[in-house]
Amino acid sequence: MKDSLPGLIANLKGDERNVILTLACMWVTAATGEFMVKDEAVQWVIPHLPKEQAALIELAEKAYRGECFDDWENLDAELK
Repeated sequence: MKDSLPGLIANLKGDERNVILTLACMWVTAATGEFMVKDEAVQWVIPHLPKEQAALIELAEKAYRGECFDDWENLDAELK
């Protein structure tokens, strides 16, 4: 995970949803040693985040599930 993190972050633009959800999975694995699918990892991560960051992950999760369209164009500051 450590070796893939810089490349993952470098490729955030244009693949925001997948990068955010992959980061959630990586955090879960680093913290617990468990592997979770993206939507399960999100549920573990959300309570550990400030509201603003949790909202971004919730947007990514909803789009992943097909519940909304995720437009990251105006969210550059929040993503950083």
